Amino acid sequence: MSTEELVRVTVFANRNPKLSETEFNDHWANKHGPLITSWLQRHGIVKYVQYHTTSKHKALLKMPTLSYDGQADFWVRKYEDFEKAYEDPFYLEVVKKDEEYLFDLKSLRVTAGVEYCVIEDGKVVQEHARKI
Repeated sequence: MSTEELVRVTVFANRNPKLSETEFNDHWANKHGPLITSWLQRHGIVKYVQYHTTSKHKALLKMPTLSYDGQADFWVRKYEDFEKAYEDPFYLEVVKKDEEYLFDLKSLRVTAGVEYCVIEDGKVVQEHARKI
């Protein structure tokens, strides 16, 4: 059971319309991800996960889907750390340019909250350190 209270920031994004789905997923995973790791660590990001919503996986769904090409999840101890990262010169000079290439920035949507785990490792969580 995790007792550390982390804030999860989720960013939903569509790819730049100039990129194919394959180009987008490849660049995001193999170029953008490695590009931003040291920047994220420097600003206290505890965990970063890319969630690629490919056409192949969307086709499996029978329910209405969100119309995003992916989401990025960031876990932080304080939301302010996440916001402060965007003031860093490395973000402004390097990361932002890559984001402009990769994403349709007008499509970005963000949520923030905390996780409340109900099943973990296949077992029902009986005790919660965190109260919602």
